[in-house]
Amino acid sequence: MKQRGQVVIDKILDTAEHLFYTQGYCNTGINQIIEEADIAKASLYKHFETKTDLLIAYIERAHERWFSRLEATVNKAEDPGKKLLAVFDYHIERQQIREFGGCPFIKVNDEAGTNDPRVLAQVQKMKLHSKEYIKALVTGSAHKKELTNEELTETVYTMLEGAIVTASVFKNSGPIESAKQIIQKFI
Repeated sequence: MKQRGQVVIDKILDTAEHLFYTQGYCNTGINQIIEEADIAKASLYKHFETKTDLLIAYIERAHERWFSRLEATVNKAEDPGKKLLAVFDYHIERQQIREFGGCPFIKVNDEAGTNDPRVLAQVQKMKLHSKEYIKALVTGSAHKKELTNEELTETVYTMLEGAIVTASVFKNSGPIESAKQIIQKFI
């Protein structure tokens, strides 16, 4: 059973996650978060001194949850090459769930990453973690070696990031599916 403080933190973060993703960080006010989370103003400031502190906590928690779901999806595949392709399947699923709203971390970076180095550093840390994970999957995939591990990692990472952005523009999974088919030729 969660302690009361953690319940309040979760309510705040759940509300912030929804609002930051759907209407944007800059368009979301502290008073709206307080009202929609149904908490006292003092409760918010007890746990998060500033809106930026709340944003950093949101990024950290969202990444932990995102990465946990990614690993669960990838671990369902037994073949090392299929594990790498499962990364694309996971992103297709997440974009469908989010109605092709794009990457939450890129959205945050676009709004707050240029104004606050802490936000930029947190988003970069998250993206580097994703890239390192892809590199581990590439290294374990026994791919065709038409590209080095580093080249294939960069190709997968860049294609995936671009495909997610394109999918959010065209509101369908086609770009991510196409990127997956191209990468499959290298495995």
